Amino acid sequence: MIKSSKMVGLLLTSSTLMGLMISTGVTTVQAVTNETTQTGQKPAANPLPGVDILTKGSTTFDGSNMLEGVHLSNDFSLTSGMLQISYTGTTLMSLNIDEKTETQIAMPAEFKALMNKTTADGKTFLDYIEPSSYFYAPNNIGGNKKHTYERRDISYDRDRNVLVFQNQVGLTSLLTGATLEAHIYIDLGQAITDLGERIPDAYNSSYYQFASAVTSIEATPDWDILGNSDSAGRINWDKLDKGWTIINQVPTIHTPVMDTDTEVVGGNAPAGSTVKIRANSEDGLVIGTAIAGADGTYIANIPQQRAGTKLYVDQTTALGTKGFGTAIVEHNNAVPNKPVVDQIQVRQGQKITGKVGTPGNTIQAVDAINGNEYTVDLSEDGLTFSIDTNQIDSKNLPTMIAITEHNGTQVSEPTTVMVTKAG
Repeated sequence: MIKSSKMVGLLLTSSTLMGLMISTGVTTVQAVTNETTQTGQKPAANPLPGVDILTKGSTTFDGSNMLEGVHLSNDFSLTSGMLQISYTGTTLMSLNIDEKTETQIAMPAEFKALMNKTTADGKTFLDYIEPSSYFYAPNNIGGNKKHTYERRDISYDRDRNVLVFQNQVGLTSLLTGATLEAHIYIDLGQAITDLGERIPDAYNSSYYQFASAVTSIEATPDWDILGNSDSAGRINWDKLDKGWTIINQVPTIHTPVMDTDTEVVGGNAPAGSTVKIRANSEDGLVIGTAIAGADGTYIANIPQQRAGTKLYVDQTTALGTKGFGTAIVEHNNAVPNKPVVDQIQVRQGQKITGKVGTPGNTIQAVDAINGNEYTVDLSEDGLTFSIDTNQIDSKNLPTMIAITEHNGTQVSEPTTVMVTKAG
């Protein structure tokens, strides 16, 4: 039976990717004020066998030059960063001959989805625990002092969200106060990249909670009890994975968007992301695209839209696509500009064609000489118009057609087109 004390150090180390080589440099700095707990606590009896843990010790938490969490690079397509979980404890009583133990680490709830993912070729989170991870019992005079963990030594209890390491070193005649260590190195960045699962921001908006212990084989620690002692450890920042923020970043559309506008301005998009503006639905026609700037803003050129049209915006990076900010196109109740026509003189039989300044506005065509009004055909999108000159009595030719655009009671200045006889 093991009696132990615990120290859990949580360390993120930066990784620089160069070709196929990862160079890892560790620079330890103080992440927060050290949390130190001197505790002697015997947990309440647990109905499962093998649970009898008495702890006394201190726990400190240090960060590294990756205080902001895992690192994103190559336009967000690469995630890098090592997570080192270091345990050091001292026994509170002598141990039996050749006693076998486990190191158990209760992982944060935020890690659970990642730890339950499997790649297409069968890899799991456990495959990203580095082969340099090891257990060390420096005072184990009667047996081996160090065991480097092999893949077969490591398992994951899905129900408890606990990593379990078989220490394999038989502990013999250890006196009270003997040191036990476990050092676990996890390529967290590569695990996130390959498994395709991001780590959420801390659920409590403050820190990620771990707990650890060295136990007898198949013990089931009561983490709720141990959590108040030095078994508990925290990564003391709330955004371990910036990729989570990016993949959940919903871009916005600045309002109002008017039916006279030919561009959409918005924000809150990841820098460098591709922004798409869609009309009428989340999977509707893309009417404009843009690349978000360093401050997350964008400007997308769009064709004018009818008042009442709902616009949707999404952003895409190497991490995926996220949407949708929305806006409803509003009517601009301004005096329209003069209609633009393709030709200022046509012969009978030809059509007078031109552009509508604002979709939803109407076009009126009136004979400037006799006052007759002629039918105007609008395109389905409301952006163009045409007038069939065969409506005009040839006896009235040549004549001038005055064309105006109407926005409710607001009327533009006329554009005049001459119509002459055919031939």
